[in-house]
Amino acid sequence: MVKRLVFKARAYGSFRGRILHSVESYISEMTRELDVSLSRLKTDKRDRIIVEIDGDDEEFVTNVLAKEYGAVTATDAISVESTYSGYFVDTGKVGYGLYVDIGITTPLYVDALIPLFRLREQLSLEKLSLRAIAKALVFVDNLPVKINITNVDIRGPKIEAELAESFLNQLNRWVKDDHERLLVLGSTRKMLDGALKKSNHLEDIYRVEKLGSFEYSLRCKRSTRASGILAAIGPKLRGVPMHLFIPSEVGEQYHDKT
Repeated sequence: MVKRLVFKARAYGSFRGRILHSVESYISEMTRELDVSLSRLKTDKRDRIIVEIDGDDEEFVTNVLAKEYGAVTATDAISVESTYSGYFVDTGKVGYGLYVDIGITTPLYVDALIPLFRLREQLSLEKLSLRAIAKALVFVDNLPVKINITNVDIRGPKIEAELAESFLNQLNRWVKDDHERLLVLGSTRKMLDGALKKSNHLEDIYRVEKLGSFEYSLRCKRSTRASGILAAIGPKLRGVPMHLFIPSEVGEQYHDKT
């Protein structure tokens, strides 16, 4: 019997097809000696990756894929004070908070809402609008984020949350760092390394940090400007969302209060 699996990981942007191909290759390699066949690979309307498999070893494969790409869940399985990983979605479209897709698919698609008042409290940015906060801190669509659940209303359904301490620590670390960063969202590591190599900028990156399944932070060397890396690899990954994270600019608005 065919088993349908939905994951948090998303395939989006101009290279959606190549992302799905990388998933297909990963599954093919992993299941080479297993009794499992891949019958379908696609995305849902929220760009989440959907895999359909069949075979005696499907339970083992399901567990491996869930660990690699993130398992979705149901609204009634979400618990208050628990931490979940997800992705910012629809940033800047509403003024009352930021929505995070944490992979809730049943009974309805539901995103967790981080209310504006809570963002202001956590970030000590009481006077800024939501759009100003998102712009200043580079909170953009498809950026991986960890959140803590603060309230769940099954009847709505409605879920409220706050930024998790681990995400705030990451933000503080980036702001204090003297390395500029380029956030690349919607690319495989192979594509990213290829673009850096072809543009002769591989040696200008101190470290490539994996943020999500297909989201990366390029930590530039101190002598390297992230804007220069963007100009060099942007044309080679045309259509892939890229965002500059410049510690000195972010620090003008946000300061670590802990």
